[in-house]
Amino acid sequence: MKPNQNFQYISFKLSQTLMGIDILDIREIVPCNRITRVQLAPRFVLGLVNLRGQILTILDIRVLLGLEPPDTHSVSHVIVFKYANVGFAVDGIGDVSGIDREKIESVPANVTPGVQTYADAVINLQEGVMVILNAHKILSCARTQPGLQRNAHE
Repeated sequence: MKPNQNFQYISFKLSQTLMGIDILDIREIVPCNRITRVQLAPRFVLGLVNLRGQILTILDIRVLLGLEPPDTHSVSHVIVFKYANVGFAVDGIGDVSGIDREKIESVPANVTPGVQTYADAVINLQEGVMVILNAHKILSCARTQPGLQRNAHE
């Protein structure tokens, strides 16, 4: 994509933080159904969900990003990655929007180490700063965890 073309993302909220992710990395967004907890799973795994007969691993990327833990009642939707049977829980869904790539800025050094690791950029918007996450970095974390490898494949 040329630098002056639009980048399209879906915005969402995590612990009152405005986030975004490239829509090309997303398969679908679904209301959060009952999440079945898995004993001895890593802290960032909320559990499993049956979505139309397909078992999805649901991540709590707040843990990866170093954000406040979720209020279990705040999770409203699951964003499902295009490349894997993995999704992540969010507090709220925003809009699909486009932004000129020239307006995308580097992640500042004063954010949490987790945001530094899993974010690609920030965008200054009228409603505040939005952190743009990298789906491939999040999925690579899932790939390194025993028991998640068979669900997190491209």
